[in-house]
Amino acid sequence: MENFEVRKCESKELAIVESAKFLSFELDKFKTSGTPILFLLSGGSALEIIDRIDFSVLGSHITIAPLDERYDKDEDVNNFSQIIDTEFTIAARKEGVDFIDTRVFENDTHEYHAMRFASLLKKWRDSNPDGIILITQGIGPDGHTSGVMPFPENEEFFDREFDTKDKDVAYYDAKDKNKYRLRTTTTLSFLRDKVDLSIVFACGEDKLSALKKVSDEEGSLFETPARVVKEMKRVVIFTDQNI
Repeated sequence: MENFEVRKCESKELAIVESAKFLSFELDKFKTSGTPILFLLSGGSALEIIDRIDFSVLGSHITIAPLDERYDKDEDVNNFSQIIDTEFTIAARKEGVDFIDTRVFENDTHEYHAMRFASLLKKWRDSNPDGIILITQGIGPDGHTSGVMPFPENEEFFDREFDTKDKDVAYYDAKDKNKYRLRTTTTLSFLRDKVDLSIVFACGEDKLSALKKVSDEEGSLFETPARVVKEMKRVVIFTDQNI
């Protein structure tokens, strides 16, 4: 598949280096052309990539936000709070990069938090009709991606919340599926229809089973949400595992 590529690296460290190098190359192309970029960052291990990006590719044409958010005021939990603490973000601010702030404010209900995130994503797209959406994306050992967890027990709920056309953001309680229960996340329909390029970082033996389910010819999204990568416009997976 031309839109789907796996790059096997000899170690996690090399996967970090190679994915950051690839990201830097792609961002540099868009800086040269001045194309507006919405750069959405996954939390978790995928955050290890961004401090290795060549900071010279940053500029005021870029807007940064999380790909998914944890509905939590705790700065050690909230994804945006963790992103703004990185060397990458400090450098980005100096270069005039804009940010979409997804922290949970004092009076935010979970529903309002999701509505605000969706509204800000739409505002960027409306203001930048020729812009590019570029993301980093992770895959969990359970096959989740972004903040979308598997729901093998409830396909109807899964489709309604995460795979309804033109629904860009969902909010829900993942309960015992993840230690960060309350999620505000971009949906599979957003990933499939709106994202132009995804750099997927999935390293470690605990990711092997999920990666194999992603690459299998047959499988379902409600059981393995990360299979959406095979339906997206362009995806490059960096891993240290033999799929």
